[in-house]
Parts: sequence; structure tokens; C-alpha cells
Amino acid sequence: MEQKSAASLLSLVYGDAAVMMAEEITTAYLNGYVGGWIAVRLSDGGTDGHAYANKADAIKYQLNEFQCCYVKVPLAGMTPKMALTYLKIHRQLYDAGLRLADPTRGVIIPR
Repeated sequence: MEQKSAASLLSLVYGDAAVMMAEEITTAYLNGYVGGWIAVRLSDGGTDGHAYANKADAIKYQLNEFQCCYVKVPLAGMTPKMALTYLKIHRQLYDAGLRLADPTRGVIIPR
């Protein structure tokens, strides 16, 4: 019988994108970026490897605002279940033509 790793078992339950996103956000937390903003690709849960000072900067440095969701690094990292919920909400918002506001700046108007 083949043994599966914890990450592969989590991927079966939550999907690869959610597991990758949880790992990226938790890594940012462990590296001391609490309060920084991370742009996470909706397609695969990966990031560009940068933590930004604010959401507007995180958006500015992406090729397309709506291919990513933007996460303010929380105090305790992120679980795959939390990541899956976050990804689903953002996909639904973007499909409806909406977005979450930057809590520090209000609504961000695309240029």
C-alpha cells in the first residue's frame, strides 16, 4: 500500500490551490510578514514571493488584478480550509464583477 504525504491528503480534501495558498500565507507569517499583503493567484494558490505594505501596492504589481486575491497576513498563518473559503469567495466576487475593498483605503478604482 502506497503511503501518501500529509500535503497530498490535504490536496485531496481541499484542492491543490488551497493547500498551496495556506502554505504561502503561513510561510509569510513565519517569516515575520504579519500585516503585510500577499497577492495569491486564484488559479494555483501561488504567489509572486513578495509581501507588500498595502493592498494597493499588491494589486499594482500584478499583471491582472482579477487573477489574484489579496490577503493581509494574519497572526497565525492560514489553514487549507480557510484558504479554500477565501479562494471561493474571491472567485464568486470576481465572477459577479465585484471585489473586496481595501480596509485602509476604501474602494480601489481600477485604472
